[in-house]
Amino acid sequence: MHVFIDESGSFSGYHERSVSVVGALVLPTWKLPIIRSKYAKLRRFLPTDKGEVKGRLMNESQVDKVVTLLRRNDAIFELTAVDLGFQTEDEILNYKRQHAREMTQRASRFKEPDRTEVEKACRQIEQTSAPLYLQAIATFEVLKDILDHVPLYFSQRQPYELGHFAWRIDGKDAKKATDWETWWSWYAIGALATMSRTRPQPVLEGADLSHFDRFKMTSGAEQGSDGRLLLSDLQFCSSIEPELELVDIMVNASRRALVGTLGVAGFANISQLMIHRRGPCLKFLLLKDNASAVIKNPAYAGIVKRYFSGGGRTMLSPRFLRQAQDEEIGKQA
Repeated sequence: MHVFIDESGSFSGYHERSVSVVGALVLPTWKLPIIRSKYAKLRRFLPTDKGEVKGRLMNESQVDKVVTLLRRNDAIFELTAVDLGFQTEDEILNYKRQHAREMTQRASRFKEPDRTEVEKACRQIEQTSAPLYLQAIATFEVLKDILDHVPLYFSQRQPYELGHFAWRIDGKDAKKATDWETWWSWYAIGALATMSRTRPQPVLEGADLSHFDRFKMTSGAEQGSDGRLLLSDLQFCSSIEPELELVDIMVNASRRALVGTLGVAGFANISQLMIHRRGPCLKFLLLKDNASAVIKNPAYAGIVKRYFSGGGRTMLSPRFLRQAQDEEIGKQA
């Protein structure tokens, strides 16, 4: 399994429609040669900047052709958005400081050398700018959604894809990983392990998760996923890669849909790449003290309701859907 991650927007500017997004394109490894071949033919007609295809330059027809290519080749798209028009800089900074304090308090629970790494991560959180911190948390939310949805989805269809995860994230420095990239990678390993223990992944009787079992980890009476093993093949890439161009197209199209700079024809079918769920297929991130706070009546509410709240990929495969229907009929008999 290959996962490609990119962002769109500056994660700054606390005003209406100040929207930034992080998205991930999940591509089955066995489909990569097909996707690359078909995209290469399409790419010749797409706009570039310094030799790289850029989603922000594409028109509606071009975007939709890419969506169609991905839909036909089993791609899954996950997206988290941040609307700073519904938050303040003080709220973000307070949340960041509280996050660092809580991690610092837990540092004493770790043994060396992990304790030193935790303390270093705490300092990095404190030093990270609000935009980079927001991007990091949004990226982690995307990872959580991938691990909530992808194993269960592919365990019913292509279970062998779950034996290895290759993560490729659009990087900023061609020569080395930035301090932010290093910190985020380390933080994600621990956070994913903790999340998997406190919020176990859903399972489905009869689905084949045997290939994913290699990532299991037991700590006392608790079971979860080994974050270090799950993310062992993680790279920040700054070179021109076709799959990173594809995720760039998707995240830019999604953001442009929310801010009103892309016509409906360009984003109407994006939800077909997303796992259907209750409510919108994309997540909005709010870092507020008030946990019940919600985004109310944004300018893009109609877009989200009509084009990002239905039409997604059904989690259950036809076999398991029939099984669920038969069980429901049996209950009613």
